Amino acid sequence: TLQVSESESQHPACRAWPQPAAAPDRRKSVTRLFAPVMPAVGSQQSVIPPGLPKLPGNGFKDPTAVHYAKTHVFDVQNGIPAMKSTGSIIPPSPPPRRGGAVLMQPATAFAGANALSPTKTQPAQGSEAATPAWIAFDRKVLRFNCHFDEEVHDSQAEASRVRKCILYYYLEDDSMHICEPKVENSGLGIDPTKSAVYLKRHRVPKPEGDFFGATDLNIGLTIDIYGRVFTLTDCDGFTRTFLEKLGIEVPQAIEEPTDGYTSTRAAVKAHVGGRPRPVNDALIRGVEASLGASSHLLEGDRLGQFLDNDRKVLRFYMAWDDRKKLYGELRPFILHYYLADDHMEVVEVKTRNNGRDPFPLFVKKGKVYKNIDSYTSIDSPTTHTTQNIGRSGRVDPATMEAFTEADFGIGKSIKVLGVEFFIHACDEFTRDYYQKVHGVELVDVPFVYEEKWERPKMPVPPHTGWAAIGSEEDSLNSMQHLVPKPPKKDMKKLMDKDGVILRFLARFETEAEEDTGRQFVIKFYCANDTIAVFEPPLKNSGLVGGKFIERTTLRKAGTQKEDGTWEFWLQGDFYTGAVVELNGWRFVIYQADEYTLSYMEAHPEQHPMSSIAYICEQAAPVLAEKREALLADFAAADPSESGYVNYEPFQAALAGAGMELNDQVLVTLLRRFDVRKDGTVSYRELMNPDSNLWK
Repeated sequence: TLQVSESESQHPACRAWPQPAAAPDRRKSVTRLFAPVMPAVGSQQSVIPPGLPKLPGNGFKDPTAVHYAKTHVFDVQNGIPAMKSTGSIIPPSPPPRRGGAVLMQPATAFAGANALSPTKTQPAQGSEAATPAWIAFDRKVLRFNCHFDEEVHDSQAEASRVRKCILYYYLEDDSMHICEPKVENSGLGIDPTKSAVYLKRHRVPKPEGDFFGATDLNIGLTIDIYGRVFTLTDCDGFTRTFLEKLGIEVPQAIEEPTDGYTSTRAAVKAHVGGRPRPVNDALIRGVEASLGASSHLLEGDRLGQFLDNDRKVLRFYMAWDDRKKLYGELRPFILHYYLADDHMEVVEVKTRNNGRDPFPLFVKKGKVYKNIDSYTSIDSPTTHTTQNIGRSGRVDPATMEAFTEADFGIGKSIKVLGVEFFIHACDEFTRDYYQKVHGVELVDVPFVYEEKWERPKMPVPPHTGWAAIGSEEDSLNSMQHLVPKPPKKDMKKLMDKDGVILRFLARFETEAEEDTGRQFVIKFYCANDTIAVFEPPLKNSGLVGGKFIERTTLRKAGTQKEDGTWEFWLQGDFYTGAVVELNGWRFVIYQADEYTLSYMEAHPEQHPMSSIAYICEQAAPVLAEKREALLADFAAADPSESGYVNYEPFQAALAGAGMELNDQVLVTLLRRFDVRKDGTVSYRELMNPDSNLWK
């Protein structure tokens, strides 16, 4: 039961309580009293009856509290934090509102079909899942231009000043903030790199007690924010579209007013920063000259020149001949003249190992003046007077003559900072520019610089003796590098042509009787261009046979280059009828296996003797010229008129017509036109240039 002491019963809140007779009724009465202001179940906060201030002694603990767990909204479901879907302790909230208007349709239109539902925190009963306002209106901000009038005290020039601001209204939480752009020399202490925050972001209350909403903002309206009246004059495109979708008509932008003081300051700035009038030009020039410096206000208009000639640069090629001095040289330079601002620079053409420091520029970009010696040497003749020297001891730049585009031309010599350069060439843009603007045709002057000596190359030692250890590429890399490096391999070629071996039968090109009957098998490994030669054993020949040349790369005899390297045998060098010299032995290839012939025909770019297109291009004119004679020879060898002849009559007919064909070409023709695969050739298909066998 609830026990109330005598002192507590005298409290105003206790005097208002009903006094039931029984303890259970008293507990029910206390429960009814605390029900309107009772916090969530399990809360340990004090309950203050309505009408009492929140002061110590006015709060009472909930006597019916059983669970003291901390209230929460989220649970972990399947390892994922999620909002409670049922049994939530937070009641459903109304639809998101902006200034008293329900924004269900606009939010749905902006955030998608499933953007919002009547609640912010949990789905409504019997409806689809809702999107909270802080998600539906995330990063959606209304922007208004506004101003307010500020009174200026103790000033005879002005009574008030117009201060222009920008108002941002955040739809996600109905907050707003106001910033004031930087104004030059305003005296407000604003950081010149950013705008000043006039009002920090928060929900701004109205004078009558409610908070400002989106419907309270529109062009032409005035709003009272903490006693300061702001007038909204304009908004951006998003704000206008958003309000129109709410059914709010947005007027056109209102011209912002200006105060007298701001207008006066702008007029004074335009007058002071502009060019002086012609009447005062001479006076200002004299005053500035008497102070020792020229006026920068008297220069011409550079903006038009910059806009017309931006990124247009004249380029001249020059030479500095300094060979009259000890250790002097003839050095190349490049002059760049920028038409946008009449500045120039001189760049030295750098060469490798010239012994000079790599300076970025010989003369940096800027105004370069003529006759600079007259300003640096006391005894030299001068073109200026002492009136042009100011208090700083420097010559007035206005009295100095700078280089212009009219001072340059091919064949001319110019003196830049005491160094004399000779201009001998220019680029095409410079040539066209002088032709169009000045009407001068620039022709390059032949100019030859001194021949540069070439560094002698180290001769390559022969691959013999101690240098013959390993392959020739390995020995060459060991000689060229202090730390030996293994030769690089073509891994793509190794992968693509792995297992591709071309086999040929060959014999010695010799007249010696003991070597006439010897046969050899030449294997060419396409993966790494290595060659191996084997000799089949013959009975009663007295020769053992076996490996004749071990697999390795072989170089061609008599193909040594100037740098000491050699040419090596490649797969295109091997075909039927070819003569190859391998390690001093001359072999004549007279036969190839079926795999080799098929591979060569499938790769005509590496084996032109096996390309039917190449043979057709070479043999078509001869076949057309000898057509009658060839047909007569073929008909004599074909009494049955079947259209086919054997290999021997076919080869004899071609030889009789004067067609001395290579053995590989003849083999390709025999294989191509052996239609029946029986050792006969279709001569009718051969003599028909439109036959598909020629394609």
